Amino acid sequence: MFQRYRIACGTIAGLIALGATPVFANHVDTANVTITCSSYSFSVSASELSPGTKYEIAYTFETSPMVGPPIVGSIPLTATASQVFDATIWGSFPPLVGSYTFTGTASLVGHNTIPIQFSPTSLTCGAQPPPPKTSGKGIDTESFDGSSIEEGNYVWFNANFSVTGVPKTGGVITFTSSKIVNEETGLPFMNSVPNAQITFSPTATCTSTTFSTMTNTWLTTVPMRGDDEIFLTGVPVPSAGLRGGTRVSWNGTFDTGGIAGVTINWKWGAAVYTSFANYLNALEVKPGHTSACGQNSADQAGTPEGVNNQNRMWKQFVIGGATGSGSSNATGSWGNTNTVTPTTAVVPGSGPK
Repeated sequence: MFQRYRIACGTIAGLIALGATPVFANHVDTANVTITCSSYSFSVSASELSPGTKYEIAYTFETSPMVGPPIVGSIPLTATASQVFDATIWGSFPPLVGSYTFTGTASLVGHNTIPIQFSPTSLTCGAQPPPPKTSGKGIDTESFDGSSIEEGNYVWFNANFSVTGVPKTGGVITFTSSKIVNEETGLPFMNSVPNAQITFSPTATCTSTTFSTMTNTWLTTVPMRGDDEIFLTGVPVPSAGLRGGTRVSWNGTFDTGGIAGVTINWKWGAAVYTSFANYLNALEVKPGHTSACGQNSADQAGTPEGVNNQNRMWKQFVIGGATGSGSSNATGSWGNTNTVTPTTAVVPGSGPK
């Protein structure tokens, strides 16, 4: 019996409200969910927000009868120059068992609140077999340069990828169970490297990303044309003092949600910073090399484009070390490209009865 209804509503990644001038009536327009007993798609449109203004989207999502507490969360965002935005996010959750209806709201804090429209409005669910997985293991090992990394500095580990084979109707790629390991000690640099969910959307016109603290996931939306560098995931690691030349491996599992024929080429870099944000959305990570929403610089995907509370750009604090040379190298130099072609494997017990 499914004990807690933990739908990851934090994956409403596309709610980057957009606008043109401060006189506009800021608002979320629509919020729609198409739901099954084990998955959902969430479509949202927002418009008429003021460029450069910081906003917050709050949302609540629950079943009736309730299975566990309601999901409550918020998404901070900064409006860009466009006036409208549409996004669709796909996700899955442990199968429901029983009969349910659904309710929820999405709010632009301080402005308007709208009900989420569900289709269907009710479901009766039995025991559902797990879906087939289309997954593949990615692992890439590189060496840091000879510079030691002083205690108190930060290493910005960041990865990006390109992809072929995504169908014209779109799709979702996830990267989970990720570990960054010191090959000399066998110990991970971080116990919980953020997951990634990348949605290829036929309606997206540029690439955007946000970090969901509730699900520890980077949520990125990409237009169907893709990019030569799409931000995958990243994490800042405080240094306790690390000698130069350390050999580091990064591994994780890619999954295409049952879509076969997808090829993923990914790589990573690591740059050293003397000051860095712990709140990952404050980094304003560049999500695509040439397709990033509202970011027209030549910076690589994964570059932190945000500013600190003294209005200094984070990338001004980069120095040489890890795989980077400092100066304008805000991501570190990329290592070798690792190619992953996820394959389909039927989960035991999911076949015909």
